[in-house]
This record gives sequence, C-alpha cells and structure tokens, in this order.
Amino acid sequence: MEPRPKKLMKSEAEPRQHLPDDLVLEIVARCRTIAGVIRCAAVSKPIRRGILNAPFLRGLLHRSGGENGHGAPPLLNLLLGLYHKNNDPRRPPAFVPASGDGGADLLPPSVAALPPAPSRDVTAGDDGGGPCDFGAYLPVASRRSLLVLRRRCRNGTTRDHLASRHGAHPVELSVCNPATGERRVLPPHDVLDASHALLDADTFAFRLLAAELTTSDPSTLHAQVFSSESGEWAPPMACPITRRPGGREVPCEFAGGRPRPVVVGGSVHWLCTTALGDGVLTWRWREEEGGVAHEASVVKLPRGYRFERPQDMCLAVLSPPAAGSEAVLGLIFRGLGEILVWAREKRGAGGSGVMWKWKLWRRIHEASIPRPANLWYRWFRGGELSCYCEGSGTLVMRAGDAAMSPLLLDMESMKVSKIDARKWELKKEAEFCPYEVDLMSYMLFVMKRF
Repeated sequence: MEPRPKKLMKSEAEPRQHLPDDLVLEIVARCRTIAGVIRCAAVSKPIRRGILNAPFLRGLLHRSGGENGHGAPPLLNLLLGLYHKNNDPRRPPAFVPASGDGGADLLPPSVAALPPAPSRDVTAGDDGGGPCDFGAYLPVASRRSLLVLRRRCRNGTTRDHLASRHGAHPVELSVCNPATGERRVLPPHDVLDASHALLDADTFAFRLLAAELTTSDPSTLHAQVFSSESGEWAPPMACPITRRPGGREVPCEFAGGRPRPVVVGGSVHWLCTTALGDGVLTWRWREEEGGVAHEASVVKLPRGYRFERPQDMCLAVLSPPAAGSEAVLGLIFRGLGEILVWAREKRGAGGSGVMWKWKLWRRIHEASIPRPANLWYRWFRGGELSCYCEGSGTLVMRAGDAAMSPLLLDMESMKVSKIDARKWELKKEAEFCPYEVDLMSYMLFVMKRF
C-alpha cells in the first residue's frame, strides 16, 4: 500500500498574496464616504500612514469636490459653531456649538477644543522689558479648520518692552487648528492688523494677510503676508487703490464695523465705501488672469444698491452649479421680505482684458423659507447679515428680536436653525467668528484614537 500524501496546511497550500501599498491606497481613494476611508485607516499602521500623507489627502479632497470651493462640501455640514470673545484674559475664547439637524451635531465637542496657550503667556520676558500683560483673546478670522486669534499687550509702560517683544504694534497673533491640536504664535508684524484673511489655508500650510486702511492715507491699502512655510512675514506693501489699472487713486474705508473679507482664488475682497459710491475693494495677492499681483481696485455694487444699512449685505464665495467650475465672488443682500444673491461672473475678454459683470443668481422669498415652530413669525424683519460660511454654504444672521439666538440659514436646503446662545451672550457682532472643519482636519481628529 502506498503511503498517503501528507496533507498540507492551508497556509502552505495557498501562500498569501500581498498587494503593494500604493495599490491599496488607490483602492481606498475610491471610497465614496469619509467613514469608509476612516475604516480603512483602522486596518493597519502602514495604510493609516499612507492615508494621512498630505498628497493622498489633497487628492481625496479634490476628487470629493471640496477643494477651493468646487462642488459640494465633502461633509454634510462643516459648520461646528461660533467662537466668541471671553472677557476673562486667562481663559480661551468660548465656543457655542451649532444646533439643529446639521452634521455638527454628529461631531464631538472636543473637535473644537482650542490647543493650550503658549507657555510664555505666564512667564516673564528675559529681555529686560518685563512680562506681557495680555488682554482677552479675540477670534478675528477662520477658514478651513484654521482659527486666527488676536490679543493686545497692556504692558505699555516702557518702550523697551514694546520694541523688544511686539515691534511696531502691541499685538500678538496666533493661528491654531482646534481639530488637530496645533497652534502657532506668529512673530511681530509691521502693518496695523485692522483686517485678517487666511489666503491659501489648508491643514499643512497657510498664509495670513494683515491689512489696514488708514485715515491719513485712505487711498492706499497697507498689507503684509505671513507664510507658515518660511515662518516669517513678507515685507509690508503699500498698494494704491484705483477704479481701474492705471487710473486715479480712490480714497475708501471698510464698510460697517469689523471687516469680514472673503478669499476667492487669488484675490481678497472687502465691502467698502468711497466718495463715489459704495463698492467692493479687491486686492490680488497672487497673479491671475485679468490682473497682476498686489493690485488694489474698487468694484461698484450692482446697479441701484448702496449701504443704507451695511448689515443688509455680506460677501460670499459661491460655487457654480457646473462641475469643475471655479468659485466666484458673491454678494448677498437682505431686502424687504427676500434675499438676493448676486455673483460676479466673467463675461469674456474685450479689448482691455477680461470683463466681469454682476448677475442675479437667486431670489429667495421669505415665504419660501420653512419657519420652525419655535421662531417668531416676524423673525426675518429687522435682522442683520453677519457672514457667509463658504464650507457649509450657511448664512449667519443676527435676529431682529434681541431675545432670540443668532440664526443659521442653510442656503441649499433653506433650513433655519438657531445658535444655542442668546444675543447678549455673544455680545458685539465683531467679537464672534464662525468655525468650520474641513475634510483633512476631521480625518486627522478621528484617527487620533487609533
């Protein structure tokens, strides 16, 4: 009798087939939801490291349609809530979460927890100028998970302290990402930072603009840009403001109270007022079609519009319905019983270059907005437009009733929800700042637990 053949183990009979990491990541990139990508990241450390790699995340964000304002945001609702000034200088800005049916309810509150303040807050300076005596933090700008905080040093008794610790202005700026726990204190700057804007911000690098319009030189925009990659402020710039390239200079000032600029492509835009009428001040921070870098100009508002009440208007970053189209500058106006949405569209090139015109995109009647049962029936009247959140497409409004919380209007679904805070809790409009989390920061936050 012949001996029976030895039975092989399954592992010996069928050797394992390992896919290359780059091929596995290509498969992961085809996941239709963020939750699917996060589940894949939990499989192994090599896969997680590949997913957290900056090029992979940028590619995933681009394919999901959430980069540079293109397409729908990758999360259902990126708006988490509002940061607002806390009068106690020993405490960070307070956070009021968004309420309602949005995606913010699905995110834990810890995603908006601010990183700790730098240790030098409580230690004396070693430069002979004495310790800093900082006031309360003021949230001044936010974009794509980054939050800009500003505070003033009240130790102005000696010039040595101001010169050695703060330079030209007794101000400290810091940029933090609450979702990832990162925080960076910026070096002193030369331009008085009356307005702030995050230019090409993402999870890994950012540029911060500090700008001002002075009463002594109102026809010049003074600007300075900080780069996280170089760790330094670029030299300050004085940019003449004109109606058209090569034209006469136009004196202007920021409209309303605190400026709330928007960034569209390579340009920054502010609502402004001039002697010739109200308009939009535009500053190009990088060269693009139709303009050169560092050029400042004033664009007129749509015909018939002016700042009778600056609170009735706000600028916005709008995404065209066509897939792959670039974001455009928008103007949202609250009229009598309606909201009008204007867009600054390119109309082709003429003899003098690219032509831009205002076009009415949407007319939203008050009656078409479903009113929750807990809202006063005249909630729309007397209200104010605070700002537009580009990531979630949400319009933040200040209600006309002083006893009512600030409102959030989703411009796609037309759903209205309330911020869980009374108007007096947020104090002045200039002291609060909306906060949205982007795809990369959200994924980094979730994967911390692995």
